[in-house]
Amino acid sequence: MKRVLVLGCGQMGEEAIPDLYMSGKFDELAVGTRSLGKALALLSRLQGRPTDIRAFALDLRHTPDLPEIMKGFDVVVNCVGPNYKYEVLVAKAAIQAGVPLVDINDDYTTTFEMFELDEAARKAGVAIILGLGASPGVNNVLVRAAANQLDEVKEIHTAWVMSGSDPGGLALSYHLLYSLSGRALTYQDGKLIEVQSFVDGRERLEFPEPVGTLDVFHIGHPESITLSRVFKGVRIADDKATFYPTIVNDWIVSLGKLAREAGGPVAVNGQEIDPWDFAAALFHKRCKSLKDVPKQGALRVEVNGRKGSKVKKFFFSSAGRIAQGTGIPASIGAQMLVEGKIEGVGVMPPEACIEPNEFLYELLSRNIGKLNGWVEDL
Repeated sequence: MKRVLVLGCGQMGEEAIPDLYMSGKFDELAVGTRSLGKALALLSRLQGRPTDIRAFALDLRHTPDLPEIMKGFDVVVNCVGPNYKYEVLVAKAAIQAGVPLVDINDDYTTTFEMFELDEAARKAGVAIILGLGASPGVNNVLVRAAANQLDEVKEIHTAWVMSGSDPGGLALSYHLLYSLSGRALTYQDGKLIEVQSFVDGRERLEFPEPVGTLDVFHIGHPESITLSRVFKGVRIADDKATFYPTIVNDWIVSLGKLAREAGGPVAVNGQEIDPWDFAAALFHKRCKSLKDVPKQGALRVEVNGRKGSKVKKFFFSSAGRIAQGTGIPASIGAQMLVEGKIEGVGVMPPEACIEPNEFLYELLSRNIGKLNGWVEDL
């Protein structure tokens, strides 16, 4: 009997939950969430499988018995955000419970904290798949697919574009302001160096339609950190991004700065409000007000290296919606874990543990976006 627990029923969880159910690989699917009514409505629409489904109220801010709740499940999928608030808490509970975990972490500061749990996870025999969404996640697996065709990897370039009119839930707004509004890290010549999000590293790249050609910049994401750890000897590992319309970049930088530098509650209509709550709510409202902006985002991967005596460049690109591109990869990872198709224990980013061919086959079978790939000999 296989049992899966999903934490969270926001926009990412709403995609992961039906995919887990329709896979037919679980005898029980449970959802723990603060949005109980929303989860019950979603589960009521799932039909045609013998899987037992249930939802229960769960607030990670007030759940000291989380390890006990996790026990007995074969895998936990964490879709609760923002990651910088809850990621480490959930991971520690999974280690204590002895249950594998798949998450969608995309905070670079949290990534360092998660790697500090690696030894404890190994001792507990627990696999934690770190950051299996779209970016990080799908793009990391694509890097692995390219690296598998090379004898030596020299440069890794990942990039993504997000539509301001498709901002996900409020938790994503917290993440964007917290992680993408100031300091960032990129990897060059053997070390991580500090750069500024949406300022440094401007580069013009072509993405699939309807996104097209846009300028991207260094941003505060985990890819440079995990890819440089996994692919030893790589000279460059960077991750760049932009939003469209590009005014969204400015909103992230200005509102993130406001929240960081507020030094305490801000006065709004005579009430004292936490600056991060204020900034995230305002950012989310602005994004929701955008008109006539396509909702599709896109990602792009370039891997340069050597095969025999030849220098090769591998390229991948794809376009789609952020919730599907994040929630469904996490679901596929959980399915592969319970089927024994992901080996190893400890804290592992996708590029370190996921076999690309099967993962990408499963992803493409969902028909949530096209994947383009090509190679150039230099």
